[in-house]
Amino acid sequence: METSLKSWNVNLPTGTIVGPQRAFVLMASGQLMSAAQYRPLIVAYRNGSPVRLEELGTVIDGVEDDKTASWFYNRRGNQRAVVLAIQRQPGTNTIEVTDGVKRLIPTFRAELPTSVRMDTLYDRSETIRESYHDVQFTMVLTLGLVVMVIFLFLRNLSATVIPSLALPFSVIGTFAVMYPAAL
Repeated sequence: METSLKSWNVNLPTGTIVGPQRAFVLMASGQLMSAAQYRPLIVAYRNGSPVRLEELGTVIDGVEDDKTASWFYNRRGNQRAVVLAIQRQPGTNTIEVTDGVKRLIPTFRAELPTSVRMDTLYDRSETIRESYHDVQFTMVLTLGLVVMVIFLFLRNLSATVIPSLALPFSVIGTFAVMYPAAL
């Protein structure tokens, strides 16, 4: 039955007209927009007779899934909600995508009626930002500890300066070589 519905409900070009200077695509509206348009669709044949969709059940205008609903739990209790999940495309930066969406939220809020509230339910970029800052802190702490161990081992400030400068430059150099390779 699903195949029958898909074959009846198409929105494809019906042909082209090719002229000496231009080509035109002919579009015919094959899109069904209401339940009334779906009722006479033939979904199968039984004993040589067509079986129409209206003969199988009641065809009404409605949502595809009326068994699923969303609630938003907050200080004011649970409220009915519409959940909009925004996912980044592969190869994009989660933090940049999140920042871009957060810049658009005030515009969206201005367009909504006053009775509708827009809240962020879950922001994955927060944990990613915390992890990034943890890695930065760990690298700086590690650099400091390595320099301290070198100083304690050599007990000479001038001899400690050279390795303490070489370490950050080697890390920066490594990432500078890796960055173009990652593109």
